[in-house]
Amino acid sequence: MTVAATEPFADADDPLRRCLETLRAAAEAAEPLGIATAEVNAVHDDASRRLGFPSDAYVLALVGGTGVGKSSVLNALAGAAVSPASARRPTTSEPIAWVPADERASLAPMLEWLGVHDIREHEGSGLDAVAILDMPDMDSIEPDHRARVEAVLPRVDAVAWVTDLEKYHDAVLHDAFLRTWVPRLDRQALIVNKADRLGVDDRPRVRRDLEADLGRGLLGGDRAAVPVLMTMAAPDGVQRPELDELRGWLADGAAAKAVIRARIGATIVDRARSLARDAGIDPHAQASPFLGGRARAAAIDASTSAVLRAIDLPGLEKQAVAATRARARARGTGPIGKVTSLVYAASGRGSKVADPGGYLLRWRDRAPLTPAVESLRVALGSAVAEASPAVRPRLAATLEPTQLRQGLERAVDRSIAGLPRLEAPASRWWSLIGLLQTVTTVGIALAAAWVVVWILARPPVDSVDIPVIGIVPAPFVALVVMVLIGYVLARLLGIHAGWIGRRWARRVHDKVANAVRGEIADRGFGPLDELEAARRSLWESLATLLRECGRS
Repeated sequence: MTVAATEPFADADDPLRRCLETLRAAAEAAEPLGIATAEVNAVHDDASRRLGFPSDAYVLALVGGTGVGKSSVLNALAGAAVSPASARRPTTSEPIAWVPADERASLAPMLEWLGVHDIREHEGSGLDAVAILDMPDMDSIEPDHRARVEAVLPRVDAVAWVTDLEKYHDAVLHDAFLRTWVPRLDRQALIVNKADRLGVDDRPRVRRDLEADLGRGLLGGDRAAVPVLMTMAAPDGVQRPELDELRGWLADGAAAKAVIRARIGATIVDRARSLARDAGIDPHAQASPFLGGRARAAAIDASTSAVLRAIDLPGLEKQAVAATRARARARGTGPIGKVTSLVYAASGRGSKVADPGGYLLRWRDRAPLTPAVESLRVALGSAVAEASPAVRPRLAATLEPTQLRQGLERAVDRSIAGLPRLEAPASRWWSLIGLLQTVTTVGIALAAAWVVVWILARPPVDSVDIPVIGIVPAPFVALVVMVLIGYVLARLLGIHAGWIGRRWARRVHDKVANAVRGEIADRGFGPLDELEAARRSLWESLATLLRECGRS
């Protein structure tokens, strides 16, 4: 632990307190990823509770199997029969606490929290800073005994694993307990009892073998080795010199609050590493996103293209050009154009072929978003395959087709709603053309009247000699000229309106495409982005925990 042993425990600025709050933040970030956090929250709550107890003594549990001599070790340390001992059957059914008399009152709340009610006092033993619990057998034929051990282990400050020459490779000890608990404890030792059955030359070899076994599979490279202690304790409580090694180790832990803090720190770091494994991230390296930048950009491009095909932008452009020309006819074709525009609107044809806004709003009627959904699913497929087993279900849930389609539909609707009103543009030239068309219309009417008068009354009129055609009366020439002028003006109006309409249609096309692309980029990956944010937050918390709360 890099945090120092300071007092009081309840100090809000205590680095260990900050580590616990960072652990809580890590648990909160892990929950959206689908990672189980009940044990992490329990560690936080237990550690916070432990820091609030006032005793100056730390609590050590003697844990081992049936007949290894846990009670004998305690009796030998006490020099009296504190705990009943038997080599043949489970004897200790409830924890027995052996505590310094001076600390009994201050230890009472802690022992009550641990569920320990059988308390024996001692004075002048030289172990005034430690309370020792003789636990039930972890491999007992009584299932409640093992459950009792597993309930107490998360809350004690140190553990002495007691075994003997017959059980030191026992699977229950190694697989069920040491593998789980060794990484979570800072102060612990493995006691090999009944070592008197070994020859003097064999004891160092057995010690080395056990230390190697513990180091190979149970500890990280930044953890100190678990000491292996040899004892020869008789069940009658007779103190022997062979217990001096154990007494020395217990006395080394006399700085009780440092032991307590170190135990909590080791547990915090172990839980942080567990969360990192479950999340599939390395706290020592920057967390990479589920979907990389290039893959994300490619998915956005593919999905946007599919959405724009569903919207039918070419059809939208035709609508925009038709709407522009309709507005040009209303303003640039004179009195006749106004009449035809009213007829055009009344027929309903304008809303079908010249209404780009309505056409855009009816995009759902033209094509589904299945190709766009598949583009996102394909992009996320490899991310799901590479995700850790704990995170994979939540990540896979972001690929649910209905959810993706609804998200894309909302993105398209938001992009359309965010566009300015799609009103066809106009030009002041159209008003001028409309004025000329009005004059032309009057001219056509007058020329037509002149023709009728000439036909009926045959008044003398000038004639025009037209090559090939010959002599043509002036009324007919005037009528043809006026019609030609009207036709030319109409063509000019159509060409100009088409040019303006196509230019506007391109702008509408770009606005819709950019709006759709922006919405898909910002919100199309909404569920994935929530997981990404949780994963980044988790990585930041875990990196902080291992940097500030682990061993330096």
